[in-house]
Amino acid sequence: MSHVPTDETARPEVPAVTGWPDFLVIGAPKSGTTSLYHYLRQHPDIFLSPTRKEGRFFSDIWKGEVYWPDFYHFDAPASAADYQALFAERRNEARAGDVSPDYLSYADIAAPQALELCGPQTRIIAILRNPVDRAWSHYLQNVRRDAEFLSFARTLELEAERKAAHWGFQWLYTDTGRYAGKLAPWLDRFDHTLVLLQNELDQDAAGTMRRIFDFLEIDPDAPVSLQQRFNTGGIPAAKLPILEGAYDHRSDESFEALHAELVAPVTGVSSASTADGVYPPPGTAPVQVPPMDAATRAMLDARFAPEIEVLEALLGRSLDIWRPA
Repeated sequence: MSHVPTDETARPEVPAVTGWPDFLVIGAPKSGTTSLYHYLRQHPDIFLSPTRKEGRFFSDIWKGEVYWPDFYHFDAPASAADYQALFAERRNEARAGDVSPDYLSYADIAAPQALELCGPQTRIIAILRNPVDRAWSHYLQNVRRDAEFLSFARTLELEAERKAAHWGFQWLYTDTGRYAGKLAPWLDRFDHTLVLLQNELDQDAAGTMRRIFDFLEIDPDAPVSLQQRFNTGGIPAAKLPILEGAYDHRSDESFEALHAELVAPVTGVSSASTADGVYPPPGTAPVQVPPMDAATRAMLDARFAPEIEVLEALLGRSLDIWRPA
């Protein structure tokens, strides 16, 4: 879905260079945003921070009001000046962006702040994934990164409790996929929005990138290498016991305690790296993507069915591709 002026003469001019980005990729997490970051960076008219994919400023998560386990490395700005420093190397690029999936998860905070600081001409790009597949992929990523110690079924039982305790979106596997309510604050405030599906990026990466470049009013035919996918999923075999519930009986213990006992003595490190989405995920062991339990998938398909209908109405397009065959 795209909200852009239809009259070519009314299209806004490329904004002048400022300390703020003029386009945001707002998520969703585990929906292809890391690949988009790497593809967008190749365009000569786009500036993205070479050191941090995710600015994580407008959502306010850098202020420490949500829970992140102490061992979980999470780069975030310390101030507005620190955030703006990410764009200090921008020179003559027509566009500067920030690819931060937390902006969708915390849309009620991020959208109004982005409007105030970046202005209404800011272009907003979202890329969405089947919410059931997205939840499973996000869970597996946390297991791989030593940031989840419970089975998927147990995390679903605990999600409402985690949300009430202000856990970060990284551990709210199904809530993060409730897209309609999270997109609305952006669509309500910004006229220039583009909503894509991960399926489109998978099936036609070149065409999808041309749509994005055209949306940003830059050369849509700039050469971009699209062969590699980034931050793909999977876990090493050694972590399969977590999926099987080996530690579910310890779900009342803190993540910090579990990490100190189960991970640090084995790896020799006391923290988990998020890799910030820019670098390859930690570890070199071969990974696999285990299938979700069939009963759990059926339950989540049913849970998300009404959510998908609302999203279809919001976007004005069919999402049958996300429905079970």
